[in-house]
Amino acid sequence: MVPTTPETTIKALYKDHYNEVLAYCVRRTGYTDAEDVAAEVFATAWRRIDDLRHHTERAWLFGIARRVLSNRWRSALRYRRLKDKVGGLANLHSETPEVYIVQRENDQEVIDCLQRLRPTDREVLMLSAWESLTAPEIGVALGVSTSAAEQRLHRAKKRLAAAMQPVPEQDGFSPRAAEERGGR
Repeated sequence: MVPTTPETTIKALYKDHYNEVLAYCVRRTGYTDAEDVAAEVFATAWRRIDDLRHHTERAWLFGIARRVLSNRWRSALRYRRLKDKVGGLANLHSETPEVYIVQRENDQEVIDCLQRLRPTDREVLMLSAWESLTAPEIGVALGVSTSAAEQRLHRAKKRLAAAMQPVPEQDGFSPRAAEERGGR
């Protein structure tokens, strides 16, 4: 009996099952991607060769192929979502130059108001608006309960709304100017 090494085992698996794995991949993803998927299957099999149980080689390889395909589909879905999100942002600015300038000024006003908030308020607002996290997800990200995340988000929104309100000057005194100088 010839002792088997990982190298001889993977070579035998490739020789015996490559065409079957490739056919499995072709049926699920089309020929253009199937060769790449099949190559990834055997690369994964090489790394996980110690998990192989004899007489289950074919099913084991198909299981790896299923997970590789699943990972690729999830990646493609994330890519499409990001592309749609970024594409939607690009369409916001397809207006006339005047609209673009006004939008940019409004965006800058929001950014300026955000900068005046406490860092904790900024973070919770950006997690909600820019990262599209829900209150439970914000809680996980910040290491607090969902209830605490909801309260922080609510309070931060109120503070942002207040920061965006114009402050009227009275008798030559501007509270916002005093605040920016450090006084209250």
